[in-house]
Amino acid sequence: MCLVTLVIGITSCSKELVYKNMPGIYIDKEKLTARDSTAYSFAEKSAALMLDTIYIPIKISGEMSNTDRAVPLQANAARTNAIAGTHYQILSSVVKANELTARAAVLVKRTPDLKTRQLRILLEIVPSADFPLTITNTKTNSTYNGEPSASYNPGYLIKLTDQLLKPDTWDGSGSWFKYYFGAYSAVKFKFIIEVTGRTVWGDRARYGPDAPTSAELQIYYTKLITALYEYEKINGPMIDETGNQVTFPKL
Repeated sequence: MCLVTLVIGITSCSKELVYKNMPGIYIDKEKLTARDSTAYSFAEKSAALMLDTIYIPIKISGEMSNTDRAVPLQANAARTNAIAGTHYQILSSVVKANELTARAAVLVKRTPDLKTRQLRILLEIVPSADFPLTITNTKTNSTYNGEPSASYNPGYLIKLTDQLLKPDTWDGSGSWFKYYFGAYSAVKFKFIIEVTGRTVWGDRARYGPDAPTSAELQIYYTKLITALYEYEKINGPMIDETGNQVTFPKL
């Protein structure tokens, strides 16, 4: 009888101590090339493109659910100067049933004022009925001496414009931008786009489905060297916005 009572008591206690994680949700910055912000410029796109979609990777903490759950993404009003409905729209997104990840979609719009302005959209995850846990920061999956090598603050900034901007990954490790084109300048980048006809380059002009192949970059490089030579025969050196001469590396 004592043994039975003891077993029952242990069983009762174990049931009371069952712990269920409170679900939370956060921007999965490990999936982003630029961890905290990205510069989006319509000037790098086709002149006919008036709308585009930026996708933000999302991940949950806690257990999966057998139902879809809405992603509670919103713009921080105090730190956003782009106008919702005019410059951007956060589209409805969900974490699907029995999944741990999702993509939140932000529609950006080409408006005349972006020709002379760079606007900000600071995205944040807020607590919701589906995801009540507030996650203040997340840690990188990579480790150093057994500890996460970095941590990321919440929030993600989109810098929106229709002016020519330096690609975020121009100077990144292994960048083909820097290898084939050298140091960045706005005048040089505009010249590159005009000569090659290419406006979408992908990560480091090297990775992802939007990136050119190495063979294409060799062709672009040859075209650029020839076009710059023809320009200089007529106009003299091409000078960029910093007062420096536009040149390309010798490969």
